[in-house]
Amino acid sequence: MTTTPTGAGTLGIGTDGTFRIRFDRVLDHPVDRVWAALTDPEKLGVWMPGSRIDPRVGGEVRYDFGEEGSATGEVTSVRAPSASDPTAELEHTWRWEGLPVSAVTWHLEPSGSGTRLHLTHREVLREPATEFTIGWHVILDTLDRYADGRSWDDVWDGYDLLAAHYASA
Repeated sequence: MTTTPTGAGTLGIGTDGTFRIRFDRVLDHPVDRVWAALTDPEKLGVWMPGSRIDPRVGGEVRYDFGEEGSATGEVTSVRAPSASDPTAELEHTWRWEGLPVSAVTWHLEPSGSGTRLHLTHREVLREPATEFTIGWHVILDTLDRYADGRSWDDVWDGYDLLAAHYASA
């Protein structure tokens, strides 16, 4: 039996037989600040060097994972937060070399003075699903630490715990 990591996501099977990764996190920052951390190139470049999300339909998406490779995609839907509707959503395709295209949705909504972040990655094949879930867990931990002004240098130190947890999911 493994310990459930803080902020753990879920890995499930969709009706089409592909896997679906879901995370539901609450961040102690308003939606517009979390949105900026995801979509402002300078801010995103601090906590995910080499990565880019151009927040417009058709905009380029690139997640750079160094030696592990990179995921690319295109924004398919975007709703930025506004004064009249602070909810935000960004959906994009996800392309990883050698795998079918899948889809990622970032949904941000107010939660008290913070943000409830729902991340869904769907249409994922079984083989990469566990590693992708670990990756999203670490990305969200890094985003949270960046937004808090804390170091994320040790964010991968919990890899073994994450691997054990998600392998049994």
